[in-house]
Amino acid sequence: MSETTGCTADWHLEHSAPARFLRYLDPCRPFARQINMLAGRFRDVQALCSAGTHPPELTRLRNALAFHLVKMSRWWRFDFCPRGVTGVRNPLFLTYVKAHAERVVEDEALFDLFTMQRHMHAGDGGHILVLGRDGATTPALSILYGVDGQRNFRFATGSHGVEPLWNGQAYPDFASAWLAAQAVHALIRDDSTGLHEYETANREHLWARAWHQQHFHRSGQLPLIRLYAQAHTQLQNCQSAFGKAEMKTVVDRLAFEITRAAYHRHMTVADMIEESDMLAINLRSANMIKQRARAYVATCMDPVTRPELDILLDRVVSYIPRRCP
Repeated sequence: MSETTGCTADWHLEHSAPARFLRYLDPCRPFARQINMLAGRFRDVQALCSAGTHPPELTRLRNALAFHLVKMSRWWRFDFCPRGVTGVRNPLFLTYVKAHAERVVEDEALFDLFTMQRHMHAGDGGHILVLGRDGATTPALSILYGVDGQRNFRFATGSHGVEPLWNGQAYPDFASAWLAAQAVHALIRDDSTGLHEYETANREHLWARAWHQQHFHRSGQLPLIRLYAQAHTQLQNCQSAFGKAEMKTVVDRLAFEITRAAYHRHMTVADMIEESDMLAINLRSANMIKQRARAYVATCMDPVTRPELDILLDRVVSYIPRRCP
């Protein structure tokens, strides 16, 4: 399958601005969908920039996409190597990021916080850069989000006209801070059901966060089928709506990776299962993996790549019944 979508520079200038598909303050939007689109659009625009003469707007778009790849890696706390993900050498990639930061004050401040900290009280957990306000709260109670000098995410609660009070707990990624903030909001509203839901979701997010961290890893100690079985067990143990949705995306991604591996190895999904010696070989398990792979393509892959990926899935056979001798 091709590495780029074949879209033109004009198309990307109209459709690939990060603000069109990234929603930083809404963790309910699937992590995988946002990062897959961001990485794919960057690779596409980078290829156009490297191909020859192009408008300066395309260079600025490439630089913005590069910056947001770095920002997303901090926001969701996943391992990110520019060369491994984009094919661009790390020093060159960093020049793109810095070029964007020099043009956008807010992004420069955030980039500085995660690097040199020239504008922060370096290492000070009490010095906080405000990121934004939760739009779902009421005028009587607002929630602010920020990043402190120790590069951890924080939240603050307050009412209109009153100085916000920053919670003393720090979080390694934004989703953890968001879930904790929603739990506090539920507590203030005396919503015991909501409080239990968000506290449960925060615990379950710990499982998903470990998978998010390895999103771009292409190899590991465990075979894909074993990883799928492990994630599937965690999904079955989830009780909150947020945790179920997050882990379902993880399981669907692994199902897609299994199906893609079967395609490249000219195997059926059932053969992949049999090779792993992990799951029972039956029509249901093989077909379920392929169904999950289709769900992942439909919900978490860039829409411009879906037709090609659907063809890939069509060519992978889930199961071939054993013939009696």
